[in-house]
Amino acid sequence: MTAGSDHYAVVTGASSGLGKALAEELARRSHNLLLVSLPGTGLPELSDNLRGQNNVSVHFIEADLMRREAPEEIANYAREQGLEVDILINNAGIGHGGEIGEYSDDAIEESVFLNMRCATLMTNLFIDELKRRERAYILNLGSFGGFVPLPYKSIYSATKSYVYHFSLAIREELRGTGVSVSVAMPGPIITNNKVRERMVQQGFISRSNALTPEKAAAYLVDKMFRGQPVIIPRWTIRMAYGVGALLPYRLLMIILGRLFMGVD
Repeated sequence: MTAGSDHYAVVTGASSGLGKALAEELARRSHNLLLVSLPGTGLPELSDNLRGQNNVSVHFIEADLMRREAPEEIANYAREQGLEVDILINNAGIGHGGEIGEYSDDAIEESVFLNMRCATLMTNLFIDELKRRERAYILNLGSFGGFVPLPYKSIYSATKSYVYHFSLAIREELRGTGVSVSVAMPGPIITNNKVRERMVQQGFISRSNALTPEKAAAYLVDKMFRGQPVIIPRWTIRMAYGVGALLPYRLLMIILGRLFMGVD
């Protein structure tokens, strides 16, 4: 990606964790930004910092993506401001865990709306704009858990499986256009203290495979620009996927069930 682009990258869930790191990585590469996150999460301050440190244009929208109208409002804002979008990063999501029957209605709705519905709507709303660019990119954030059913993370893994299949399907639909679609399927990323506690519960394997948001973002952005369809940071996670594919299904479910039992 050339420095000093006049185009904009839309990043959802941009105020913290991996979303913030992705915004910082793109700004470091001199890419203009339209950042989206919840109100009261520090988005104005982050935008000011990115402008000052990287000499890029940064717009932001404080929006609750659980609102049905939010994706269309974001697309309308970009259009009204004349922002030429060439990157869409659907990062916003949530990872509730628990045993089926114990989920609250809110937890189920958040998982389905943020992990599936929001990414689908944002892609559908921005695709015509992206097609106008000579070269454009979509990066959807899945999870390593999207490759297999995860007991005690059943809804999360199912929604991330949707993201995986949706991304690869539209990648094929867009073949021959200038739009490249990638799906990130990372293992654990240390985004906050709750994630740290979860990795402690899960033991040495989880901790040893974890990545900081900054390292994950640099890897994901680089592979996105290279047009890689499925991006799995860290060779140990790629190896774990290969090993898991060879295990008998019942044994794999027992291992995963023990790993995630009691983990929020």
